[in-house]
Amino acid sequence: MSPPPPRVPASVFEGFFVRGLQAEGRLAQELEALGYDSRKPELDYPIALWQRAVALARRERYAELGDEDAYRQLGRQGVFGFAQTLVGRVAAVALPMIGPAQALERVPRYLAMMGRSDVDVSMSSEGERGRRLSLSDRYNRPELMAGGLEGMLEMANARPRISVEERSSGGYRLFVRW
Repeated sequence: MSPPPPRVPASVFEGFFVRGLQAEGRLAQELEALGYDSRKPELDYPIALWQRAVALARRERYAELGDEDAYRQLGRQGVFGFAQTLVGRVAAVALPMIGPAQALERVPRYLAMMGRSDVDVSMSSEGERGRRLSLSDRYNRPELMAGGLEGMLEMANARPRISVEERSSGGYRLFVRW
């Protein structure tokens, strides 16, 4: 029997939609219609609701962009917003001190903080300032993760360039340089 689908903590929704995207007006109403009311948060939410909410935010905030750029922008805004939550501040405060290489090594821990302990992460070094990350994330677009990692590495005082090298139904591989 396969494990149940993951659930996404309210702190991730808060960081992404309330603090990162500052959802109000129509976007807030549409999120509420989907099942996320920022005024009455639940403990956590089904991953399917997360997927629908992120797709909604993509349409509402970045309709003029192609999917890859839109999801990358959402990922960046989401990580900056998450860094403003109580849970996210714990991780974000250390980033400038540990630098980009150690920040990338902590990705599995950060994902677990975001309710995604189901994602397996493998990493290989590509020189001093490069890493290949393979993630078994079948629920998010790789560009969303790439944007989030870009934001995280910027908080670690790096200037990242991240490309999606492979994608499949079971996950994706990113090439990260800084």
